[in-house]
Amino acid sequence: MTVPYYVEHDYKQVQVPQEILYYCDSFTLDADREDLRYIDCVYMNMGYYGNDPKLLKRMRQEHFYQPQPIFD
Repeated sequence: MTVPYYVEHDYKQVQVPQEILYYCDSFTLDADREDLRYIDCVYMNMGYYGNDPKLLKRMRQEHFYQPQPIFD
């Protein structure tokens, strides 16, 4: 678990879910959490740009999907 991260939306502080932080950490490898690229990733995955939240969640889950071997 990482330190809670908050963004401002509609003049309120909103806590970002850990799943989104993990995704944005891996998606924007060399960006600090104060960089615009990282903040943009967070806002997009929070659904603030009008994207479908279910589609974004599925995209994040596919990013971290680890295929399991059939045989050991």
